[in-house]
Amino acid sequence: MPNNVESPSSHSQSISFRLNPITSTISLLPENNNNKTFKSEIYFNPTLKEKIIQLEPKLHADLSYCHLINADISIVVNEIIIDKKCTELWLHGNEITSHGASILASGLINNSKLKSLDFSFNPISDLGVHSLSQALLPHQNSSLKILYLSKNNISNNGVIYLSEMLKINRTLNELWLSNNDIGDEGVKLLANVLAYYNKTLKILSLSMNRLITDSSIDYLIEMFENNRTLKQLWINDCNLSEHGKMKLSEKAHQKRKFKIEL
Repeated sequence: MPNNVESPSSHSQSISFRLNPITSTISLLPENNNNKTFKSEIYFNPTLKEKIIQLEPKLHADLSYCHLINADISIVVNEIIIDKKCTELWLHGNEITSHGASILASGLINNSKLKSLDFSFNPISDLGVHSLSQALLPHQNSSLKILYLSKNNISNNGVIYLSEMLKINRTLNELWLSNNDIGDEGVKLLANVLAYYNKTLKILSLSMNRLITDSSIDYLIEMFENNRTLKQLWINDCNLSEHGKMKLSEKAHQKRKFKIEL
């Protein structure tokens, strides 16, 4: 477990079971000194409900910029992922945190339908990445092929979880990690996994991670020399020098049918 990272154990119960819609606590409203009435409110999002009604089964579900919060995610899992069996789910630009990510992770387990998930621009942090990574381990039987995690407040600690998952995951083909807080240590972890363990990932994006410097160059070159399956690397708008970019470009062009964005 990385230092200074909140323990994921508090969220682990959200994984591997069907969730009930989140409800508010029951409040006591005194009418007078002798009598009290109980009032219970069930969470309901009419906008989300309308979106779900309009969705066709087994197709793409776009819930980007719908102001979704954690309370909405159990509904998304039950009614869209499980019941509608959607193949693509876009949750781009909502207000989902690590707790919502742990709830969503439950929908990835034993799921053969969902192939693409976009969680970008939600503050799920490293803890949310832990939940998703756990759900993508082979024994969880997820079939997810594409995962977008751009601008999710992911640091090198989150990359530890992703790297451990990528060592044994055999379904994920694309991983988009742009615009996070990943640095050279994170690149080192990913490069090592892709060089010596993972044989299925084809696209990796690390663009707009400004903490990536020339210290990552040798790690990436070692990855180029040993990996035979990665076809695209996006590492533009980081903090690489022109000399560093040239070294990477020269090495990348020695690979057959390989694209690098610098």
